[in-house]
Amino acid sequence: MRTLLVALFGIPSTLFFTLAAIVGGLFRARRGYFDWVHRSWGRSMLGLAGVRVEVEGVERLPSDGGLILAANHQSWFDIVTIFASLPISLRFVAKMEISRIPLFAQAIRSAGHVFLDRQNRARAIASMREAGVRMREQGLSMVLFPEGTRSPDGCLLPFKKGSFVLAIETGATLVPVAMDGGRLIMPKGRLGIHSGTIRIRCGEPIPLAGLTKDNRDSVLEVTETQISGMLSEIRVSPLAPPA
Repeated sequence: MRTLLVALFGIPSTLFFTLAAIVGGLFRARRGYFDWVHRSWGRSMLGLAGVRVEVEGVERLPSDGGLILAANHQSWFDIVTIFASLPISLRFVAKMEISRIPLFAQAIRSAGHVFLDRQNRARAIASMREAGVRMREQGLSMVLFPEGTRSPDGCLLPFKKGSFVLAIETGATLVPVAMDGGRLIMPKGRLGIHSGTIRIRCGEPIPLAGLTKDNRDSVLEVTETQISGMLSEIRVSPLAPPA
């Protein structure tokens, strides 16, 4: 039933907000407009899916932005949950492959998200440096998933060192974010959407200003330790593939 509901109303909702982002880009809309687009879309999708969100640690997120949020990744619903639940201006670091999707790619560019060509290291670093400038000037925060893909069973996958090299290039402050429950809402590799709860906890900020790529391993280790510890405390259900 949930899957049918999301299909019937979620697709039109996504199309509406995609077009709203494109129109906003054409008219050079302000940051707040795109925040409204993101938050409204996220809340509409969570409502249709019957997903309840519990958030802790938002007091660690300065309202003036300029943050890198490094989050673990379990489900496509992680994205809409972050948009709907965190009270800051968020943009995502997206794979270059998404830039080939008609309309959706244009909406992502219009809203200020960053496409990252991981096959071209120099171009990726330049993109993150540029993003860092925009973050400081416009009060934006960026979200990246250092695992690089979704975890099917909720266990943390190895973090990619390149994610932390790129994060350091922004000179921002990194906040580890733990999320659990998405794997049960929309299991990777399976059809169907289920109602349930997603829990989010924001960790202790890690300043990146003044660091270089030589510091990537230490930043990775601190981030991974924080996320692993938080995950063990906010688990929605035991670690096991959903039935």
